[in-house]
Amino acid sequence: MAFTGIAATLLPAGKTVHKTFGLPVPLFADSSSNIKIQSKEAQYLKETDIFIWDEAPMAPRYALEIMDRTLRDIMNNDLPFGGKIIILGGDFRQLLPIKIHGTRCEIVNLSIKFSSTWKHFVNFSLTENVRVLPKETEFAKFLLDMGDGILNDSNDNIQLPDCCIAPINADIIEDIYGDLIRNKEYNKMAKCAILSARNADVDEINKRVVELLDISEERIYTSTDSTENSGNNDDIDEVLLPEYLNTLSPSSLPPYELRLRPNCIIMLIRNLNINEGLCNGTRLMIIELADHLLKCKILTGDK
Repeated sequence: MAFTGIAATLLPAGKTVHKTFGLPVPLFADSSSNIKIQSKEAQYLKETDIFIWDEAPMAPRYALEIMDRTLRDIMNNDLPFGGKIIILGGDFRQLLPIKIHGTRCEIVNLSIKFSSTWKHFVNFSLTENVRVLPKETEFAKFLLDMGDGILNDSNDNIQLPDCCIAPINADIIEDIYGDLIRNKEYNKMAKCAILSARNADVDEINKRVVELLDISEERIYTSTDSTENSGNNDDIDEVLLPEYLNTLSPSSLPPYELRLRPNCIIMLIRNLNINEGLCNGTRLMIIELADHLLKCKILTGDK
């Protein structure tokens, strides 16, 4: 199991921790599992010998404590986690739990390291990166050193290696996607990505990549563009004009105008069905465009 949906889809028969232990959303210190002791879900947990939890550092400590209490109740004993073997995987340098408007101390306090159950765990460190190719060892060490905070100078500046700096006249979009699209190697596009810190840059990159694809079957989908007055303020319609709303692009919603062509790579931004691999972050390739339907192929996980 994993704490996020996209990580769960990358595991064979993976589930989220919320699904496995019936965790509520959001989690608080006094939250409890919704699994009843006499239910078939409880029987499933009772018959399980080992729980393997990926991306555990992302979870607030309340999740680990609810898991402990639930397993003790189901196993009817007072052993840590009901006597079950718990294996946690993850890297604390990647991402801590999220607390909206939380201070640094509050966020750190949410870490599973500050859970009352952490004393029952033994730490094992993995030292060999089996994913790194021989020519990538130097760059992998650079990333680890940057994560450890040992590359900063006295002014907190970091010297980037030459391989991270593109020539002035380089076209990153043409270099990454140009040959793949011309050679119709669309499946290989799924293994490529351009990361950007700003949504405005992402939109521009997406637009240019789509323009490299065949224009003959392009379709443009627009979002709903009507407003509803929910209050007594007569001026509300003057403020929330559809034309104004259409210019907004919140990070949690698709753009007002979605321009798509076959073989586009798109990303799902809603949890639809974790078991079928359709969750927030799943990457898909468009096969067919219809009026109210996108026929796609899932590119991530075993689905």
